[in-house]
Amino acid sequence: MSRPVRALVIALALAFAALAGWRIFGMLRAEGLAGSDPERALQWSAGEPDALWALAERRLAEGDRAGAARSARALLAREPLQGRAFRMLARIAAEEGRNDEALALYQIAARRAPRDRPAVLGLTQQLLDRDDTAQALRWIDFYLRTSGDDSRAKGQVLAWLTAMAQDGRFAGALADRLRQGPPWRGQLVNLLARNPAAGNRVLGELSDGGALKSEEFDAWINGLITVGDWEEADSRWRARFGAADGLVHNGDFTRDPRGVGFDWRFPGGADFSTDFESVAGTGGRALVLRFYDQRARGSLLEHALKLTPGDHALRLRLRARALRAEVGLVWQIFCSGNSNPLATGAPISGSLDWTSREMAFSVPAEGCSGQWLRLSSPVAGAGQPISGVLWVKDVQVESVGKAPGAVVESSLTSTASSG
Repeated sequence: MSRPVRALVIALALAFAALAGWRIFGMLRAEGLAGSDPERALQWSAGEPDALWALAERRLAEGDRAGAARSARALLAREPLQGRAFRMLARIAAEEGRNDEALALYQIAARRAPRDRPAVLGLTQQLLDRDDTAQALRWIDFYLRTSGDDSRAKGQVLAWLTAMAQDGRFAGALADRLRQGPPWRGQLVNLLARNPAAGNRVLGELSDGGALKSEEFDAWINGLITVGDWEEADSRWRARFGAADGLVHNGDFTRDPRGVGFDWRFPGGADFSTDFESVAGTGGRALVLRFYDQRARGSLLEHALKLTPGDHALRLRLRARALRAEVGLVWQIFCSGNSNPLATGAPISGSLDWTSREMAFSVPAEGCSGQWLRLSSPVAGAGQPISGVLWVKDVQVESVGKAPGAVVESSLTSTASSG
């Protein structure tokens, strides 16, 4: 190759390299400016996708639908598979009342970008507007199954479903979808359990159809109690377990306590062990609490109740062996949300053979929609050391006639060792 030709080739190569470098610099400059200054970004690179998208979003936010649509179409001309651009065109069509066009565009957007939450929710809303709830939930299910690890986006969709479930028709369709066991069922049930207006519709339908799992039912009842919907909680619990009004569920400890709903609970915070023993001659069981000389205060054992206003009596049987505490243990009745007890029984301490206890109390007509029965260590501060063993059996709360005005306990002692 002659020297002039070689020089020409080198000059051309340098020119192409300079041009390529300039283009690369322009593309990098455009990418850097895309979000903050899309117009300048497009001057550096006319088809920069993120700049076109940012410009479309800004124009739509400013109310310039026509300008936003032009930018979205320019983005599609550059990258035809951009689902977000179809979603923006769909939104514009919906805002302008072109609903059929909006539905078609949202369908394209959701197919091309199935993890794009606004696209899926936009399509879902279009389908709901047409009363096609089943198809809408199919898209929601698809999104929740395929959206990867974006827990925040999933949470927003699940919260939206919870809000929508307050509509009766949507709640029915949602219950049908949950019956199919989607992987997001547990997360949604937890949200519904904390929202009675929505949860009672969906979870109630699942429960009535026998499709509510035991742990889901427990979460629902606990949620109802937490938000103060005692009527619904009590009604649902009795429908499932057949407990009668005023009767302490599992008061004879026939079954191991489930620690939820209207069953016995151990709040924790005290060092003691629990066991159950059959009581000779009765065919029943007793709860056994063993204490190890550790300090405890507040509730040791508790049970939620739903009692009608009026006079009631707590009746139970207990036994103690070397039960030692500074002021003993006491049974108490509280209104939900109130730290002042309706009634407090006589302290329990020492050694006792099987003994019947009865405590009269009155539930007020206002401000006491639910109650808590508690075995308490009624000492403030660090509590009191407790040691020894306590047996409890046959716990009942019954409505009685005209109760005395006082709320003290009367103890009827029996020495019958058979219990």
